Amino acid sequence: MKHALWLLAAPLLVAAGQDSAPPAPLATLNVRQADGSYKLVDRFDVPADHKIHDGMIAMEGPGWESDKVAYRLYLDERNVPDIYGKKLPGNVLPTIGMGQDNYHSMAPWGQDIFQVDQSLGMGGIGVLRGGAATQLGKAKISARVFNTDRAATVLVNNVGFPGEGGPADLSTTYRIFAGSRLTNVEARVSGKVPQMIAGLTLHDGVSKIESPKRGKWRYFATWGKQSLAGDDLGIALFYPADEAAGTGSDGKTLYVTFCDPRNIRYAFGAAWVQEPGAPKTEREFRKWLDDTAADLATQPYVVGAAQKTCAAK
Repeated sequence: MKHALWLLAAPLLVAAGQDSAPPAPLATLNVRQADGSYKLVDRFDVPADHKIHDGMIAMEGPGWESDKVAYRLYLDERNVPDIYGKKLPGNVLPTIGMGQDNYHSMAPWGQDIFQVDQSLGMGGIGVLRGGAATQLGKAKISARVFNTDRAATVLVNNVGFPGEGGPADLSTTYRIFAGSRLTNVEARVSGKVPQMIAGLTLHDGVSKIESPKRGKWRYFATWGKQSLAGDDLGIALFYPADEAAGTGSDGKTLYVTFCDPRNIRYAFGAAWVQEPGAPKTEREFRKWLDDTAADLATQPYVVGAAQKTCAAK
């Protein structure tokens, strides 16, 4: 079976007046060993007896970061990302989340700034069940991390999650480039494929933002005092217009559905006001949204035989 290939280009690393490229991004998978210490590994098969909050994996799953922002993924039945706001450009994920710190409290590098609860978090993949956006569910889970000077990548497999009348399998790739706050996502689903969605937590009191109904890439986003630090945070999900069946909300999650639920691609990004260089106002955030959607539209993409667009239906 042929798959679509997203030929993602790294963002421009050296801007006018900038003397050097940003630090290399990093993907991290830090697992507790038999003696209680933690070790950075490049792959991990989650055992069946793993429990949420049991400390088996630092930060509860893999993380990936650029100099601008960091994300982590809950490596369990939740299977959704969270946000770590960064006040410093250096890589921090290998040093936190091992039970000796509280990353929910402000540190010199920043902190966990997002509340996920039962939603799809920061750009998580889930299933629309009974009209509600739900997290993936129990599965046999494994993860791998890859790093280069340009990109940090996390690959997660969820085998046997509850699908449409039987088990389904999900393979997802998360990638962040140096100098970017955007995570690019590609996913493949097989088996008893349900109605797959990707979404964002919808907090109370935020401004909801939608892109104009034009362009190859569109977005939905929120802005407001939704960070755990009590200040402004913008979150956004970008999607290809001709591959999206529609968007919606169940009151807790904003989400997009896909024309072809077997082959999914989208991107997400966060901007926290305490991050150097981040948008500081809703107006600045809206400009970042438009600029990012325009940039995504310039990136080449090869569509394989398995890929469906809504226009092709």
